[in-house]
Amino acid sequence: MPYLMHIAFDNTMRLTRAVHYFQYSGVRFKLIQNNPRKWSDVLLTVLESSSLPAEQRAYAAAGEFLSALAWHIHSPIALRPIGGMGVRQGFTLRQARCRIFHFPRVPWKGHHTGSLMSQIADIENADQRLALALFREARSANKVHLSILLYWQIMEIRNGDAIGWANKMQVRRPRGLHLPDDRIKRLPLQGRRLGEYLQDDCRHAIAHIRRSPGKRRLRFDDVEDEGRLMTSSYVLEELARYYIRTELGLTGTRYLVRRRGRGFPEYVDQKTLGAGWYVVVR
Repeated sequence: MPYLMHIAFDNTMRLTRAVHYFQYSGVRFKLIQNNPRKWSDVLLTVLESSSLPAEQRAYAAAGEFLSALAWHIHSPIALRPIGGMGVRQGFTLRQARCRIFHFPRVPWKGHHTGSLMSQIADIENADQRLALALFREARSANKVHLSILLYWQIMEIRNGDAIGWANKMQVRRPRGLHLPDDRIKRLPLQGRRLGEYLQDDCRHAIAHIRRSPGKRRLRFDDVEDEGRLMTSSYVLEELARYYIRTELGLTGTRYLVRRRGRGFPEYVDQKTLGAGWYVVVR
């Protein structure tokens, strides 16, 4: 029996239309924006059955799409599967309506309107896919502790030397890396380089409650420590963003188009777009 799968997601950047249709990674979706003050938005897709492999394929495609969208429009986005229902043979996405509603889970950061989904990041390999998933989860987390752990893992994807890379960025301050001096000066480096501080006083302090004598311990319900971690998270976010662009080479864009101006909208890369007759969908 065909199955209408619901995938809830939260997005602080409101899109231009309430309903969008698109195909990503071979899966067709209907995106519905609900009232963000009441309910999460949803991605709907019609599967041949409610089997786990079919649901996993759709959920993986949805996750990669939302990672690419979140990166391109600079928005915290969080997703989760919320179930579905059987539908009759011949049921189409045009007929689909949101039937399952979930409360939003992304921390309230205000909403901005007018965002387009006609362009998203072009994810080309497994490293980029993993990095954008980690970045998406870090930005949508409601605890700074989790964000710090996820940002740090991004910088370990390619060669595992997050400390050395962070230290190098601190010295070089390359163009495109936004690390204001006032933010760095707020960190209690105590003569250490940036990489050592971020690993020992942030990553390790969060991951290990029991620590050796002399090592910083995480302090809960402490105003000063909360401020330190917030600043550290900002620095790590900028480092992770730059790492994704430069070390992992994520610079391309995919475009939402209709082949020859007709058919179901799909995302294609720049090379494909230039090799055929496509009309961009706004």
